[in-house]
Amino acid sequence: MCNTSGGQGHAHGTLSQAEKALADLRNDLTEVLKMINQYEYQKAIMSGVDFPAAGEVVHVLGHLLESQKEHAAILIELINKIDVTQRKMFEGNGEEHEEVHEHGHEHAGHKH
Repeated sequence: MCNTSGGQGHAHGTLSQAEKALADLRNDLTEVLKMINQYEYQKAIMSGVDFPAAGEVVHVLGHLLESQKEHAAILIELINKIDVTQRKMFEGNGEEHEEVHEHGHEHAGHKH
């Protein structure tokens, strides 16, 4: 919820600098994840074809795929540094927990 008093918060309808950074990082992550899917699909297709450079193409796609996965991990780390709530989701270590949201309903037994 926005805090509009005392100059500490921001006006309704505007994003803080951190929220803008998070939005940009999440958009970047979305694009990187799309590239991961694309490279995995292309690699699978190319693995089943036979032409002179097919092996090299599969090899290069593997490197590109690995690079994109590294980029995704870096972006997730950056997002977690800014978004405390998101970071806590990674710190759950697979434990079950119960949450009560501000609307009063519970979400029991989620695994993370």
